[in-house]
Order: sequence, then structure tokens, then C-alpha cells
Amino acid sequence: MNSQSKQSKERGAAILITLVVVTLASVMGLAMIEQSQESVARTQALMDRSTVDRLSDGMVLLAKRNLAEWQANGNQLPAGIDLSEWTPPYQVPGGVVQGRLIDLSGRFNLNALLHPEPDQRLFAQQVLERLLISLNLNQRLAVEIAAWLQRPRTEGSVGRLPLIHISELIEMPGMDRQSLEVLSPWVSVLPTPELLVNINQTTPRVLASLMGSLTLTGAQQLLGDAPFERIEDLWAHPVWAGIETTVKERAATTTQSDWYLAQTRVSLDRDGELISHDVFRLISATGSGYDFRYVSQGQP
Repeated sequence: MNSQSKQSKERGAAILITLVVVTLASVMGLAMIEQSQESVARTQALMDRSTVDRLSDGMVLLAKRNLAEWQANGNQLPAGIDLSEWTPPYQVPGGVVQGRLIDLSGRFNLNALLHPEPDQRLFAQQVLERLLISLNLNQRLAVEIAAWLQRPRTEGSVGRLPLIHISELIEMPGMDRQSLEVLSPWVSVLPTPELLVNINQTTPRVLASLMGSLTLTGAQQLLGDAPFERIEDLWAHPVWAGIETTVKERAATTTQSDWYLAQTRVSLDRDGELISHDVFRLISATGSGYDFRYVSQGQP
């Protein structure tokens, strides 16, 4: 092999090695950039989550203060106030925050099926059966839900813990997603086994289910004259003429609310686009403030 041919092959090998090195360097550089971008994205996500949590805590404290004031005034809201409407957007560094309260006192409390007194559990089950019928769902679900909730968790235990979220029902044999979607707007899961419905916040469907002898039409007529300032005003309404009610039915009604779902929406500006984060907390107007078990991000 002559000297010129040998030099040509050596130059070719050098060029090839150079191309390989450059390619590897490019790949490694891209990998480092991607890792850096992922790290930045994770850091930003953590910072956003921290910001959302702090702003959500602030909105909850504000809601608790307002609820305490309203409770001191007989649970009467100022004229024109609708708690379920969003507050005006408040400007915060890097975005805006809004809040609202969803009153849960007008719904059927599924945890009433776990009441320590058997007759109260049976009453709650009967109310749920009537509600299911009105929703065109199988009333047998009431028996199945009650049995599923009351079944022993382990040997020697007396039953399962109260539900924290309605979505837990999907774990129950016989419950399908469609039935759960139909049922969800009418029920709640509160950290109490009491069945207590605020007559001023409920619907004709729930009220007719609560009162075994009251028709849906009668419930509509009754609620058409709401709100009632006193529970005595409720029972003085003419719609009750000729209708018998039980002690348990009367004891299950009130004109005040206790449990609310506080929803905070934090919208942060990211590259000119507002990215919204929703946080839900179950809070009490009269109790400990809020249920520490229930803090949901993105799902009520």
C-alpha cells in the first residue's frame, strides 16, 4: 500500500471518529437539556402546588370566618348572596383566585346508613330506597349499599369506616358508573352518621324521599314558599294538611346548614396562558372547621 492511500484511509478514519464523537456529544447534550427541562418542570409544578395550597388555605379561612358570622346571625345569608356563585377573581402574584361554597345539607347523607342505632339505619335505608325509585334506579341498591357499608372489615370489627368520597361506591359489587353518576348529585358523604336535611337548601326529590307520605308535587308546593326562618313555620304550611309524618321524619329536618364543600380555583399565568387548579375541602360551619380527611384536588 502506497503512502498516499494509507494517509487517505487514516483521514477517513479520523473523520468517522470525529462524526461519532460529535453525534455522541449531541445526544448527551440533548439528554442533559431534557433532564434540565424536566427538572425545571418538576420544580415549577411543586412551586405551583405550594402556591395553590397556600391560596386554598386562605380562601378556606375566609369562608370559615364568614360562615361563623352567618351562623351567629341565625344562619341567614345577606340579601342577594348565593354561596354557590363564584366570588369575583382576586388578583394574586402570578394569577387570580376565586372561591365558592357548595351547601351539602340539602342532600341525603350516605353515612347515615352507618348510624349506631339500628332503627335510624333502617330509616335512612328507607329514605334512600325512595330516592332511588324517584331516580329510576333499582331500589335494591339501598339494601346493597347498606350491607356493604355495615359489613365487618376484619374479624371482631363491627363495620367499615364512613365513606369519605362518593366515588368509593364504585368498589361495591353491583354498582356501575352510570348508576353512580345518576345518584351522585343527590347524595353526600359527611363525617357524621346523622341524617339531617336543610329544608331551605334541599330539592323536591330529596324532600319527597325523606317524607314517606309527601308526593313530589306536594314537595314542590312546599319548597315554592321557602325559605323558612323557623322549623315551626315549615310544619305550619298548609301542604301538610291530611299528611301524617313520623317523629324520625320531623327530626331529620332543619332550617340551618352545617357542612359545605369549599371550592378554590387558582389560575396561574404560565407563558401567557392561565392554568387553573381546583381544590375542594369539606368544611363545617359549627364544628372543627373542616374535615382533615377530605382534601381533593380537581374532583369534588
